Amino acid sequence: MENPQQANASSSKQPATVAPLGSQRYSLIFSGTAGEYFRIWVVNLFFTVLTCGIYAAWAKVRSRRYLYGHTLLAGQPFDYMANPWFIFKGNLIVGAGVLVYLFADTYNPVYSSGVFFVFYLVLPFLIYKSLRFNAHNSVYRNIRFRFYGSLKECYGIYLFLPILIPLTLGLIVPYWMYRRKKYFFKNFSYGSSRNSFDGVSGPFYRAYGLAGLMTIFSLGLIAAAVMGTLALVKDVSIHLSGLSNVIVLLPIVSYAVMMVYFTLIQQYIFGKVTNYCWAQTRSGSLQFQSRLEIKRLFWIRLTNIFAILVSAGLLIPWAKIRRTRYILNSLAIVSDRSLDEYSAAVEADESAIGEVATDFFDIAIGI
Repeated sequence: MENPQQANASSSKQPATVAPLGSQRYSLIFSGTAGEYFRIWVVNLFFTVLTCGIYAAWAKVRSRRYLYGHTLLAGQPFDYMANPWFIFKGNLIVGAGVLVYLFADTYNPVYSSGVFFVFYLVLPFLIYKSLRFNAHNSVYRNIRFRFYGSLKECYGIYLFLPILIPLTLGLIVPYWMYRRKKYFFKNFSYGSSRNSFDGVSGPFYRAYGLAGLMTIFSLGLIAAAVMGTLALVKDVSIHLSGLSNVIVLLPIVSYAVMMVYFTLIQQYIFGKVTNYCWAQTRSGSLQFQSRLEIKRLFWIRLTNIFAILVSAGLLIPWAKIRRTRYILNSLAIVSDRSLDEYSAAVEADESAIGEVATDFFDIAIGI
């Protein structure tokens, strides 16, 4: 297992980015440990199962408060201020929606399709509310974050653009991802200092294009290897026992190779897009620098998957802390003025239903 000193040492080996003259550079530091988070995780799991899911709202808040509280910027921690009762009420609403879907599917599949269609229409609203809720409850130095994105723009991105994916044979996917990232990065603010985002879609097309070419090339190699193996199987010199071993091992080896490859592609896109988006984001006089390395991301993700599998899930907390530490320690903020000069903006309370729904359906939004 890694410790914070090892992670910081490895991140310090990355090429340093020179801050503009007269500016100060603040690196994020994540001080959480796998042992502490494991104790939180196992208690959360126990009480969530014991209460048939009722404790899930409190478990979520407890976990996030630990992660936020151990993320330091200029020596000061972040905080997560969500009220578990709000999330619990959202859980009840989302649970009721799932029950309606299950009953509809049991009674008539046509009705369940209608329920699913309604969910698709409501999805952008849930994402919009989730972003506002998370921002409102994220605090640094007693100043809340805020999300300014409009519901209209959210519907355009998450409802209408996905419809064009099959019509364009997937060619619009990089542009769709660009619009999603732009919606996230440009609409956040720290207090009264609102973000701006200067990114364009070109780097997204380059990242996805290279990943696509690599995929085609790799699939060709795998297909050639499979065909070669099948041709070898037909050789009369292979004994029956050897033939059975080849037939058993072939799908296992193919699956393992594909898992490794798609993990590499996923982390390549994530690293390239994340570094680019942070570099194109401003918050008043603040600039952001992300120094994620593809090979490091790939190694962490691949070994995390292996550790979770061989431990039957017990190393999930260790994997989460390990990846979180690397991503946060790779992010820095450059400012030409003190962080104390930022002021808060007044904002009304936010509903938690969007936060609950996007978590429940494991919808990836934001970064």
